[in-house]
Parts: sequence; C-alpha cells; structure tokens
Amino acid sequence: MNEDRVVGKHVFGELYGISDTRPDKLRELLLRAAEVANMHIVDSMTYDRGTVYGALVLVKESHLAIHVFRGLSYALLDIYTCGDGSTPEEAYEFVVRELKPVRYTKSYVDRSSA
Repeated sequence: MNEDRVVGKHVFGELYGISDTRPDKLRELLLRAAEVANMHIVDSMTYDRGTVYGALVLVKESHLAIHVFRGLSYALLDIYTCGDGSTPEEAYEFVVRELKPVRYTKSYVDRSSA
C-alpha cells in the first residue's frame, strides 16, 4: 500500500423482513462478523431507545453498526474499514446470512483517498 494513500471501504444497506432480536444478540453477531472479516475488535456496545435499538462494534479499522426499528422488521447495517487487511463485504454477507432478511440492499463506496 502506498504510504500516502488511505484505503477506505464502506458497505451499507437495508435489511427487510427480519425478526426482532435483542441488542445483546446483535452485538454478538457483529463481533463474529468482525472476526470473519479479519478486523481487530476494540470495544462494543448496545443501545435501546424504544422504537430503535442496535449494536456498535468499534474495530481498529473503524466500525460495524446495526440499527433495528422495532415492530417494522427493518434494519440498517453499516460497515466501514480503513486499510487493505479487512474485508467488510464478508462481514456484511455474514450478518445477512445470520439474520435471514426477506430481501436486502447492499451498497459499496470506495472511500480511498486516491
């Protein structure tokens, strides 16, 4: 990798038709996804604000986050990494396989500097 270049990979999308689950289960899912994608875990947390709940995993490379809208069977999944060593696409697909949405979207943005 060129020392003067930042490699950024951003994978994000929406999951439709998922079953509601608990925030702690989502955290465990994101922790496993980070490991699958060769990310280095720094910290994790969950939150529950009534109509929306989710989990966040902070990794050395950046983050994984999921936000679930209670009662709507709908979630937003966001995975961003810096560097060449991790594979956020694999993490995204892992979460999709585990949550089994009826349908989902996936977008990829190359956030590299050059």
